[in-house]
Amino acid sequence: MMKKFFKYFTKLEWAMWSVAVVIITVGFAVTNERSVLSYLSSLAGITCIIVNAKGNVIGQFVSIAFGALYGGYAYTQRFYGEMIIYFALMIPIHIISIYTWIKNNYNGKAREVKVNTLKKWEYAVTFVGSAAVTAAFYFLLRALNTDNLIVSTISLTTSITAAYLMFRRCEYFSICFIANDIVLIILWSMKLPTAGLQVLPSIMCFCAFFVIDVYSFYSWRKIRKRQNALPQAQNPAPEEANEELAEHEN
Repeated sequence: MMKKFFKYFTKLEWAMWSVAVVIITVGFAVTNERSVLSYLSSLAGITCIIVNAKGNVIGQFVSIAFGALYGGYAYTQRFYGEMIIYFALMIPIHIISIYTWIKNNYNGKAREVKVNTLKKWEYAVTFVGSAAVTAAFYFLLRALNTDNLIVSTISLTTSITAAYLMFRRCEYFSICFIANDIVLIILWSMKLPTAGLQVLPSIMCFCAFFVIDVYSFYSWRKIRKRQNALPQAQNPAPEEANEELAEHEN
């Protein structure tokens, strides 16, 4: 079982995860003002992205853990927008996604979801809905005296759009998460003057998120291409698919 577990992830995926862990751990170790919540949420975050990049439903469970840890840490830093995003929106979406991903698995294998292709009208509804939710939450965040209100509001827009597209099994969720990573790097960097270096692991975490989310988009496009190229009956498992696809192309 352990051998299958290690082989399930590619060498590149193990390398990205390992480097990210080292960077985040070093960032945690060198700071005088350490936050365990920041560190643990960072580790959970990079893990869930790597697993989600495989289209594996287990990534949704890890995402729930990340949301709880990150939301708690955001609260301690008065980033109420981030707290609300994860506790009120992201965690419920991840819970629902567990059901939809299992229901829409590829060839009866829960470890790989069937990549979905959305219609143009659904993209339009997604972005209009995200804009409406953002506008409503802006006034709530302002009433709560949220730090860095504008950036927090932008983070809400990218987060909720990414979460919905992920729930719908659309590969473009990673693009929205990439945008969200950039926003969050800016948001947490703005906290350095008041919170000190304890936010450094969070900044480094979202830098790692950016790189891994880019890979996640590439991975999902590759999965979709493979799923479309081979009938499900010919593709019993993700690790066998590469060999079958090679034979199919030849």
